[in-house]
Amino acid sequence: MGCALSASPQRVLLRAHPLCDAEAGLDESHAMPAPFDLLLSVGQTLPCKVCNNPADLYGVVDFSKNCEEQRGLYLPLSGVPVYYHRCKSCGLIFTAVFDHWPMAYFAERIYNDGYAQVDPDYLERRPQANQALVADFVQRGQALQVLDYGGGNGRLAALLRERGITASSWDPMIDPGSPPQAGFDVVTSFEVFEHTPTPVATCAQALSCLRPSGVLLFTTLTVDKLPPGAAHFWYIAPRNGHITIHTRQSLAALFGRFGYRMHHFTDVLHLAVREVPAWLT
Repeated sequence: MGCALSASPQRVLLRAHPLCDAEAGLDESHAMPAPFDLLLSVGQTLPCKVCNNPADLYGVVDFSKNCEEQRGLYLPLSGVPVYYHRCKSCGLIFTAVFDHWPMAYFAERIYNDGYAQVDPDYLERRPQANQALVADFVQRGQALQVLDYGGGNGRLAALLRERGITASSWDPMIDPGSPPQAGFDVVTSFEVFEHTPTPVATCAQALSCLRPSGVLLFTTLTVDKLPPGAAHFWYIAPRNGHITIHTRQSLAALFGRFGYRMHHFTDVLHLAVREVPAWLT
């Protein structure tokens, strides 16, 4: 198991990656397709996933690195290196290691029974906190329809319905097919954008659920002031599925591709809007 060095000392080829072989707990029906034999870009520049400008190697962490380390939870090292790059232009920090994972791998290797250990708030505490935020936000309008994009088990939408708000949930890890299209006044997306290996496609899909005057209210931590080589920063956490870390500039570039403007309430809470609806003026 492990890595086999290629002819070039600047490149590492993963042929039998510990995250995807049968001995690591998956049967042959889940064999990883050939594209996962990924040429890791050690010392190589990659195109930014948002703005396509050059992104240099930023750092490397073990796959077990998780957000709860700031509270003292250190999982045993997996021995699997996860390399991150940082865009020279918009500052996006991202990894390409998971780019070819099918959905089943995310479910089995990240969003599994052990996920609550590295994100204990996602089942109840976060939905409880977010329902008050969303309810306060939508009370400015009348009979607004809300979709919680990436809503997991649907807990937030259920809590909103208990408050008399028309709300539904859709999550690509749980719900088959495509999300409902172009009918919602508000799409919420809490702690989603750091989890996607395809930020442009994810953004396009979330925005497709909005009516023309709809708005996207979402959270993701923006990190605009990290020094070089700070891959030890707590939010860079592959075990949590944190594989795309944004800056305010990268969010502006991402949503600008679709004609949306950004408003930042905090470094965590953001609003994307194309046409300001009457109920927000």
